[in-house]
Amino acid sequence: MLRRLAAVAAWAVFLAAVPTGSLYVTTLPSGADVWVDGTYVGRSPLVLDALATGHHAVGITKTGWDPLQLDVSVVAGQTTLSSTRLAQAQTGVRPALGSIALHGEEADATYLDGVPVSPAKDGTYVASAGTHRLVARTAHGRLTRSVTVWPQTRTDVLLQPDTEPPRPSVVAPAEDYVPRTAIRLDGTKVVIRYGGHEVVGRIGLTTYRLDGKSVDYGEAPTLIGNRLYLPLDLLTTLSQGAR
Repeated sequence: MLRRLAAVAAWAVFLAAVPTGSLYVTTLPSGADVWVDGTYVGRSPLVLDALATGHHAVGITKTGWDPLQLDVSVVAGQTTLSSTRLAQAQTGVRPALGSIALHGEEADATYLDGVPVSPAKDGTYVASAGTHRLVARTAHGRLTRSVTVWPQTRTDVLLQPDTEPPRPSVVAPAEDYVPRTAIRLDGTKVVIRYGGHEVVGRIGLTTYRLDGKSVDYGEAPTLIGNRLYLPLDLLTTLSQGAR
């Protein structure tokens, strides 16, 4: 019995000594099936922890999109990001639809590529994949935005009165681009440390501190339900990591 306990203890010590890291997989569009070293692990976005350090084969598949096979390297004690934009498969089949969700200014009429549209039961607007011209009629006048829609993906658009020439105004859920553990909320203060970057912002303010420098992304951090939304440009910078 003592010999068996000693063997178990030695094995536990060995396992504790094995260096491991984490892998964070995101795709655009999300909801892709992910395999690591031939084993199915779930759908993107996902975090896989306690992976042995070194190279791993990551397979990504989604109906209507070209499959991918990636080689990623996991470092001990760190989270490795694999962020992939999928290419639509040339099957001749009409791609799945996406949707648009509007936030901010309330619109009493909405037009997509010049055609009046009405929201679905969940408040979103169904749209085909691609870039669209969105016009919303609000109390502050007509707001025009250029919006890109991905199949089977919801694009969130924050509408605010124009203080400068119209420009794309897109936000996205922060946790779709960075792990939730990298995000810290302290009252109105938002701090994100990820990919070699540090971002500090405040709810209601469009100016952020990115790696010690002041940057105005045009959109303030926004809480919708329990989810934090940030400017897509900022999230893209974080997900790409330090260059």
